[in-house]
Amino acid sequence: MLECGINIKDIKQGLDFDLSKVKGCLVTHEHKDHCKSINNILAAGIDVYMSQGTAKGMEFLDERYSYRFNYLRHKVPKNIAGFTIIPFNVQHDVNEPLGFLIYHPTIGKIVFATDTYSLLNITFKNVDHILIECNYFEGVLQTLPVSRAIRLIKSHMSLENLIETLKSWELGNTKDITLIHISNDNGEPERFQQEIETLTGIKTYVAEPGLIVGR
Repeated sequence: MLECGINIKDIKQGLDFDLSKVKGCLVTHEHKDHCKSINNILAAGIDVYMSQGTAKGMEFLDERYSYRFNYLRHKVPKNIAGFTIIPFNVQHDVNEPLGFLIYHPTIGKIVFATDTYSLLNITFKNVDHILIECNYFEGVLQTLPVSRAIRLIKSHMSLENLIETLKSWELGNTKDITLIHISNDNGEPERFQQEIETLTGIKTYVAEPGLIVGR
């Protein structure tokens, strides 16, 4: 499971009310839109994987389940029930946020990166699937209060930064790109999808409830 930032009822519904096949939950950072239901996940008997800094930032984290906390570090692989997870540092306004390179024999390699304003310090080669933030476009910054614009620049990925990031990666084997964490106020989903698909020549999706990729 990638993140748990929605209501536990919605998580259960998305899994057909069967949590038994979930072997772990990866959490990128402590903002509640990424970990709102973490205590429910822990209570359901699911281990959670995150950085130690992320755990420290969750004042609401139920320490009764500390035996289910698993701490990840930059570029130190972790094997979880047949999945190989390689965490990597990202750039956000919290302590020790992570992205994840995930490998499984039946689905290949997945890059999952959200809530980061830059990934230009890391290069991926021929991953199969990309789930990546495209939060806003830079033209909207001039319409925002200065404080909000500054926070966006230093916490979230713009369309323009994503374009430069993807240009630096080798995408020859990449099958699909899914754009995630698009701002309701500052994003243009259709435009973002079209620009990334045109740039890369790779089928590009906009994340939305019920989306199934690759079927």
